[in-house]
Amino acid sequence: MVDQTQRLSRYRELIQELNETKKMEIARRTVELFFSFDIVNSSLYKTINYTGWYNVIISLFKEIQASVMKLMPGAEMWRVLGDEIVFIIPIKENKDFFVYTDKIFEILNIFVLKLKNGQFFDELEIDNDKKLLMKMQNVISLKAAAWIAIVGENVQQIERYDNLLERYKLREGYGLIEFLGNDIDAGFRIKKETEDRRMVISFELAYILAKDTDYLKNIHIITYKTLRGIWQNRLYPIIWYHDPKYAENIQFEDSFFYDETEENELTKEYFSNRENSVLKKEMYYNVYNALNKILSDQNLIHKFVKMDKIIEDSPTTQTAKGNLLEPKFFLRLHCVAVCYDKSTKKILIMKRSSKREKYPDKWEFGCAKAVLERSLNEQIEQEYYNDFGVKIKVVCDEEREDKQPIPLALYEVESEQGKDKGVISLAEVVETYKKSDFKENEKHSEVRWISREEVDTFKEDTVKDFKNTLKLAFAKMEEMYGNTDE
Repeated sequence: MVDQTQRLSRYRELIQELNETKKMEIARRTVELFFSFDIVNSSLYKTINYTGWYNVIISLFKEIQASVMKLMPGAEMWRVLGDEIVFIIPIKENKDFFVYTDKIFEILNIFVLKLKNGQFFDELEIDNDKKLLMKMQNVISLKAAAWIAIVGENVQQIERYDNLLERYKLREGYGLIEFLGNDIDAGFRIKKETEDRRMVISFELAYILAKDTDYLKNIHIITYKTLRGIWQNRLYPIIWYHDPKYAENIQFEDSFFYDETEENELTKEYFSNRENSVLKKEMYYNVYNALNKILSDQNLIHKFVKMDKIIEDSPTTQTAKGNLLEPKFFLRLHCVAVCYDKSTKKILIMKRSSKREKYPDKWEFGCAKAVLERSLNEQIEQEYYNDFGVKIKVVCDEEREDKQPIPLALYEVESEQGKDKGVISLAEVVETYKKSDFKENEKHSEVRWISREEVDTFKEDTVKDFKNTLKLAFAKMEEMYGNTDE
């Protein structure tokens, strides 16, 4: 009896150790850049254009999202709230602060100009009369904001400067993601302190950018305000970022509308503060010194030391990898397309990057992830084009009214939430594709074509069931087109 009690006690200890190990494996801290785009005058636009506003605003958000994904790979949309769309992207190197700030400001100005000159409406799939009316009624524009936060997920002890990611399960298969913390609050406070075509940035982002003289000249302190609950209600610097090369080469001093000093409160403050401010004028004119004095007075140096340490550790720390917004509650469907060339009767294979956390340097077939807003065919074809520059057409069951990919095989892959599911199908390469058409990226380092004769002699590292999948694919091709050896 004693032995059994001891064994049970030991089992409990082992289970506890495993649970603690699991907790440590999934706990992580990352430095994240949050940024948002808000539609200016959206309420007025909805009143003026009450029959067409929905199409315009939804199209605008979709185009902004597409531009962000194109110019900032790795960014994810967090949420859409009314007339604003918010994104998040991890900071993996210090240079990311500078690159991403430029990209956000560039995207802002791309859409501000397209709205101003009517190009955005020309691109909508509506008749010309409606386009003309929309241009005439147009009063909308954009403004932007960007801020930094240290985000912790599953941390066992909250540290100073932590902001937490929480996942809420609504019901089976559905959940939502929320961020909680002082820096998240500060970001949403400063979002309100910007205007048409302007981009407001947090103190932390401004301080980092100010270390580079090329970026320092783009930083403008507009005023100082008390932001509810931020910095113990001490004055917070309202800072706008402006880079002329993305704003039609217009300098910041020349970028104000002729009537802004009368109509816009922030603009009024900007000019008034430089003449009549109760603060020292150098807290406006000498941006570098102002930011450093704020850093010292607010005792924030340890915050930047902590961010530097997290960024320095992130490339080698397993728990720092992965996207924060990756859903944990949803069933994720992976869609593998075995891409073949009908004329050469060869299959395209891809080598995973050595930087990948899972299966580095192994040969595979690529993969897409299913999304709600697109059909499986569309998503697979789009992701393969984005990843490899290859144009494909997924082989579907043409006898069915609901034309879906014909599955070659099903598989499972380990993930943090358990086992993700996957489906493998065939896809025909519809345009000539050479190895030189592929550009190395974070996901894959190389592509090549493989023939049926090479399958058994292929000796390099591969993902599980790689050769079995090849044999299934060649057999299916033979069934579709005849003997592939001819």
